[in-house]
Amino acid sequence: MPWWLRWAAALAFAGIAVFIPWQAGLIRPVGQVPRVVYGIPDGTPAPATRFSARVGVVDGDTLSMGADRLRIHGIDAPEAAQSCERGGQPYACGAVARTAMAGILGRGVVSCEQLDTDRYGRRIVRCHDEQGRDIGAELVRQGWALAFTRYATDYVAQEAAARAARRGLWEGRFDAPWDWRARQRD
Repeated sequence: MPWWLRWAAALAFAGIAVFIPWQAGLIRPVGQVPRVVYGIPDGTPAPATRFSARVGVVDGDTLSMGADRLRIHGIDAPEAAQSCERGGQPYACGAVARTAMAGILGRGVVSCEQLDTDRYGRRIVRCHDEQGRDIGAELVRQGWALAFTRYATDYVAQEAAARAARRGLWEGRFDAPWDWRARQRD
C-alpha cells in the first residue's frame, strides 16, 4: 500500500478530513473511462454556471457574448451559407434561421446555464429569454432548427410538432445541418 494511502487512512480513522487525489479528479481508479461530452474528455462533469447577459446572434444556434461564443444546447440550425428549397425555389435558410433567433431574443437579454464546453472552445448553454422561454425550444418549435439528438433529446417533441405543422424548414426541402457540414468538408 502506498505511503500516502496509509497516511490518509490513519487520518481518516482519526476523524481528520483528508485530501484524496481521486476525489479531486487528479487520478482515476484503474478501468475508469473519462466521460466525453461534445468531444471533450473531462473525467467528471463540471458544475453548471448560471449567468445573465446581453447577447448577439452569430447564427441560428450560436450567440455571442463579447468574444465568447455560446452554442445552444440540443439544437442544430442551418449554417449561415446553407440554402434550402421552398416552393421549388432556393432560399437562404441559414440567414432565415439567424433572423428567427434574433426575433426570439428581442432585446438580446438572456439568462443562461453553461452545461459544458465544446471542442471549439464554445460554451454549451441552455438559455431563456426575458419572458422565460427556452430559446432553443422556441427555435425548434418554429421549425428553424432541428433537435440535435446526437447530443440531447430535449427538443424532439418540438421538432415533431414543427414537422407535423410544416413550419419553417419543414415547409420545403432541406439537408440536416450536420449532413450539409459533412458534404462541405468532403
